[in-house]
Amino acid sequence: MSALGEAIARRQPAVSLRATSPLHGLRRGSLGTVDLVAQSVAAAAPAGVLLTQAGLAEGLGTWAYATLVVAAGVVMLVAGSASVFARRIAAAGGVYTFVTRGLGPILGFVAGAAIAAGYAGMSIDTLHSGARRIARLLQPGDPASAAPPGSGPSTDPGMVALVTVVAVAVIVLVIVVGARATTRVLLVIEIAAVSGILALSLVVFATTGWNLGQLVPDLDDVPSVGAFAAGLGLALMSFVGFESGAALGPEARRPLASVPRALVWTGAALALVYLFGAAAEVSASASGATGRTSGLQGSAVALAPWLGTVVEVVVAASWIACTLACTNALVRLVLTMAREGVLPAWLGRTSHRFGTPHVAAVAVGVLIGAGTLIESATGRGAMFDATAALASGLGFVIAYLLLSAAAVAYLMGIGEFTLREAWPAMLGVGILGAIALAETLTLSGVDLAALGVLIVVVGAATAIHVVRLRRGAVVAASTGVYDTPVARDALATSGERQGRS
Repeated sequence: MSALGEAIARRQPAVSLRATSPLHGLRRGSLGTVDLVAQSVAAAAPAGVLLTQAGLAEGLGTWAYATLVVAAGVVMLVAGSASVFARRIAAAGGVYTFVTRGLGPILGFVAGAAIAAGYAGMSIDTLHSGARRIARLLQPGDPASAAPPGSGPSTDPGMVALVTVVAVAVIVLVIVVGARATTRVLLVIEIAAVSGILALSLVVFATTGWNLGQLVPDLDDVPSVGAFAAGLGLALMSFVGFESGAALGPEARRPLASVPRALVWTGAALALVYLFGAAAEVSASASGATGRTSGLQGSAVALAPWLGTVVEVVVAASWIACTLACTNALVRLVLTMAREGVLPAWLGRTSHRFGTPHVAAVAVGVLIGAGTLIESATGRGAMFDATAALASGLGFVIAYLLLSAAAVAYLMGIGEFTLREAWPAMLGVGILGAIALAETLTLSGVDLAALGVLIVVVGAATAIHVVRLRRGAVVAASTGVYDTPVARDALATSGERQGRS
């Protein structure tokens, strides 16, 4: 009998491997590439972004569309940087784990804190907006008059708070029940939302005669480098969260193949949806059909008043799905940090029944719910709102910048650096560094104060982490954990059995 046949006949696990993975408790191999793409697309919320945001054209004019094209290219550079790690390790910590592996535990913590602030800020902002829209739709009155929050009739604060609490409870329940349940809910919502926005774009094109003259940049009105970098940062905000599918790597089938594939597919799919929708918006604006926040929204209401309600439903669903996706990624980041000793160990427990980080889900849900209620109470423009909004943008940019730098350092560290694999990360470092600099230099007023708050919070947390590393409370070698093969994944060789006896 061959050695392989003997190993199969004996069916003994390999003793040279550990009995459990550092991320044990998660349901391994339960997700496919489609689930990872659904998670990533939902975190970016393309339908909500296209239907509510129109600030890019105000600052860059005819250069807005070209800037969006460049932003899509930057996202592909970030996807290439993340793929450097995703092809080699499956980590629930996502960007945090990748940066820790490339640049060490201190800069890894900075990246983790930055992207945690991004996920939390995005969750709070989208949940607040989604809850207000749902509350507005539930209030008595003419639903066809639904308009963006703040522009129409006042919304009952009690109803907003009730919707917020119910939404958080549902989000936590879905995450606890299982990663597959979460991604399938996201998949259904995003298919409906993206289909709706594409259908609306086609209708707008048909009614406006494909008026695309403003897609071509005016060479006589070139924006300054600073204005272009700031606009590029604003365009990049449309894509943030696209990398969140990497956090589900340990639960994916063939993660070293499916996660890199999902990163590239998501970036490309988002780029196509945004470019198509933005072109429709340009066509609508050129034809004079504009809304308060988006040409697409204004065009929908102009076509048929009842479409205003449909738009509100699509936007609300997109924002709630975004909250679910961002919370899902943040929960797995908390699980990873807890397993490493960076956060309390009880946050790293998993449910035996569902194979999910249920304790972290409840803790993060309480945090997101409380933050949303505070934002509802303090209102738009207050310090808390400005801090959450800045975190949901700049936090991702900083994390992506460190991720790109880490990819280069990681390839050098493992002796596999090649220009062919490293060039997206190297180019990404330069572009993202310029975006981060332009964004911080253009802040003023309450936004500048919010930047100070974020710097103090992240700086204090990092200082505590450094002290704990030096005192041994956190072991540097134990940070940056990822899923590893365990004994039951392989059969014992004859040599192992002899050593064991």
